[in-house]
Amino acid sequence: MWLSTQLPIELNNKWLLHNDGSYRTLGNSIAPLQYLYRTGLRYTANKNWATAGGIAFFFNRTTFAKQLDEFTKEFRFWEEVNYTSPVEKKTQSLSRFRIEERSFAASSITTAYHAIRYRLRTQLQQTLSPKWAVQLSEEYMQQYAHGSLSFDQNRVFTSAVYSFTPKTKLVAGYMWVLRPQNASQHILSLNFQKTIVIHA
Repeated sequence: MWLSTQLPIELNNKWLLHNDGSYRTLGNSIAPLQYLYRTGLRYTANKNWATAGGIAFFFNRTTFAKQLDEFTKEFRFWEEVNYTSPVEKKTQSLSRFRIEERSFAASSITTAYHAIRYRLRTQLQQTLSPKWAVQLSEEYMQQYAHGSLSFDQNRVFTSAVYSFTPKTKLVAGYMWVLRPQNASQHILSLNFQKTIVIHA
């Protein structure tokens, strides 16, 4: 289960302070697998193009074994470009390219190391009513680490979006994640989004 909250702060019509946190569980339990906090600035150039960048702090369990309760720190710089376009009157597509510079602290089973991850996400959103929408997305990731570039993971995600207001939403969904050596994960997610507007 991935539980997350997004509380972006709208500074004006162009600039937004990105702000989100997440708690991710280990398997079917409520034990933590990962904690994260991400922040940064987003600039909207026009109705189609936006860009963003910032930093993130992660605390990752070093193994999926439930009997081991060790966490290690990860720090990230992240930058992304987004392109949004209408497909039909009620259908919208979103493409996002993100780069993450990742720094992992040492743990009892790994030494400290750095990696660069490249992420390409495509998404379709269909508006069903003023309150409801559905989304289907895929995200492919490659990572450069230890001197080589390799497949990191592929995510396929479907979700339902309920809008309390245009600035307040709840997103619930299912994600299938394919990892190297054909390992996979099934993830349920719940995301509360609230945009805080501080300009006139």
